[in-house]
Amino acid sequence: MTRGLVTAAIAAILIGEAAHSEENVPNLRDPTVIAAGHDLFLAKQCAHCHGVDGTGGINLARRSLEAKGVFQSIADGREKSGLRMPAWREVLSDEEIWQATAYVLSISQHSK
Repeated sequence: MTRGLVTAAIAAILIGEAAHSEENVPNLRDPTVIAAGHDLFLAKQCAHCHGVDGTGGINLARRSLEAKGVFQSIADGREKSGLRMPAWREVLSDEEIWQATAYVLSISQHSK
């Protein structure tokens, strides 16, 4: 298989995964979805780094955030300046990741 075909195949898989997770996006402003996300935030110990209200050492409240980027960071983890947030894709369903995303967006000051 040529390199171009391999790249195209990988892109198709990734686009398919992104489309799958975006198909089931709940209303991220729904108080029930936000409350479920808050419960997950506390249950999964997110508050340990982010603080109960998102103003901890890894501050979420002062950031400008977009839903897709938050979802991706929760699902696949993230590393910045030597700090590593674990990936939750194998632990949480897409629905739960969207709930956590809704909560994070609800506490950020400038969510888009």
